[in-house]
Amino acid sequence: MISPTSAENPLEQAAEDIWNFAIGSNMHPDKLRGRANLVIKESFPAKLKDWRLAFNLRGISWLEPSMAGVEPDPGAIVHGVLVRLSSEDFAKLVQSEGGDQSYAREAVEVETYCGKVQKAFVFRALDARKLPQDRPPTLRYLELIRTGARLNGLDPEYIEKLDALPHYQKGPITNLISKLLFDMAMCFGCLGVPKLMVFLFRSLRWIDESGLPSLAKGLLYTVVLTPALSLASVLRLRHLFPKEPKQV
Repeated sequence: MISPTSAENPLEQAAEDIWNFAIGSNMHPDKLRGRANLVIKESFPAKLKDWRLAFNLRGISWLEPSMAGVEPDPGAIVHGVLVRLSSEDFAKLVQSEGGDQSYAREAVEVETYCGKVQKAFVFRALDARKLPQDRPPTLRYLELIRTGARLNGLDPEYIEKLDALPHYQKGPITNLISKLLFDMAMCFGCLGVPKLMVFLFRSLRWIDESGLPSLAKGLLYTVVLTPALSLASVLRLRHLFPKEPKQV
C-alpha cells in the first residue's frame, strides 16, 4: 500500500488543490505520474457509493475497445484512490485524458477507508463517446487497474471482483503495437508533452469510427502508424539499452 503523506486529516488542503477519485488505470501510481509528469501530494484508498465501475468509454475497437469511468447505480459501490493534486497538475491530468473530448468531470463525495468524507472529481464518459453497453477492456488495461488496486490496499473483495472481469483478447501484432504506443505515451507524459499522444490516439479513433472502406482505413492507419511506431521503437530500444555514464 502506498503511504499517504498526512493520513490524519485528508480534508486539510491548500485552496488551489483539487481532489481526483481515480477508479481506472490511474490508480496505478506509475501510470498516474507518467501520464503528464504529475506530482501526487496525497493518496488514500476510498469508496464512492451509488456509483459503479463502467467500461463504457468508446476507445479504438482493435487497440483499446473501452476505457473505465463511473455510472450511477443505486446501492452499488466503486472503490478507488483519492488523490490530491495542484490545480495545474489536475489540468494536465484532464488534458492527458483527452481534454473535454472523452470524459465529463463529475463532482461527488467520496469516503476514505478511515471514514473521512471528501468532495472530489471523478471521470465519467461523455454521452457522445459512451458505448450503448459496457465492453470488456484489454488485459493490459485491466492489469493496470488490478495492480493499482493492490498497491493502494483496496478492499480484498473488490480486488476479487476486478480479477474476475473478462477482457478483450488481442492478437500478437496488436499486442506489440499497443505496447509500443503506450510506452511512448508514458515517455511523452514524463517529458510534459502528453498532447502529442492525445492527438495520435484521436486520429486513430477518427479512422476507426470513420465508416470508410477497409482498404481506405488500412491506408490511413499505415500513414499514421508508420512514423509513430518507428519513433516508439527507437524510444523502446533506448530504454532497453541505456547509455552508460561517462567516466571522468
